[in-house]
Amino acid sequence: MASYTIREADKIEHKIIYNYPLTAFEELATNAILHKEYDTPEYVGIYIYKDRISFVNHNRPLPPVTIEALNRDRSFDRRQYLNKELKDMFFSLNLIESYGSGIRRAKDALLENGSPELKFYPDNEEDNYTNAVMGVNKEFLKEFNDSTTKETTKETTKEISSIQEQIVLLMKSNSSITAEQIANEIKEISADGVRYHIRNLKAHGVIKREGSTKSGKWVVLK
Repeated sequence: MASYTIREADKIEHKIIYNYPLTAFEELATNAILHKEYDTPEYVGIYIYKDRISFVNHNRPLPPVTIEALNRDRSFDRRQYLNKELKDMFFSLNLIESYGSGIRRAKDALLENGSPELKFYPDNEEDNYTNAVMGVNKEFLKEFNDSTTKETTKETTKEISSIQEQIVLLMKSNSSITAEQIANEIKEISADGVRYHIRNLKAHGVIKREGSTKSGKWVVLK
C-alpha cells in the first residue's frame, strides 16, 4: 500500500490519500481464502493492476449469499462457510472480528478513503467464479501520474544538460569543430540533435559563433 500527503499553503491540516486502504485489502484477501472450495485444484488469485486489485475465487458464494447481494448489501449474518475449521482458526488468530462482517469493513474503508465502490463479478448466472474488484483511489492515481511526469521531465532535463556540457567541452578543445564531428564524439546523439543543443546554448548565452559557417569558430562565454 502507498500514500500521498497533500498539504495546502498556510494550513496546518493535511490530507493523506492511500492508493488502497490496507483494511480493505486484508478483509478481501481473508474473505477469498475463507470462501474457496479447497477440494478443487484452482487457486485463490490476487491480481494487481495499475488501477485496481482483483481477488478471484473459482467458485461462487454459498447460498443465501449471491453476487448481487455482495454488491448490494453490507453485512451477511447468515453467511455459510465452506471451511469451518479455517474460519475458527482465523477467528482465534483475530483475523476475523465477527462472522459475516468482513465485506462491510472493506466497503467502509474504501468509502472513508474516497475510493471507488467495491464491485463483485460476474454479472451473469453461468460463470462459476467470484471476483471482488477494489479500484484505486482516483485522486492518488492523479497525484502519482503528475509526480511521475515531473520526475521524468527532471531526468530528461538533466540528460540534456549533460549533453550540452559535453558539447561545450568539445568546443573548448576545438573551436572549429562541426556538428557532425561532435555527434561522432558523443555517439548518443545525431548531428541534427547537436544543432538543436547548439541553438539552445546560443540562446542562453553560453556560446556564440564568430565568423562564417565554414571558416568561423566557436567561442565559449560561460
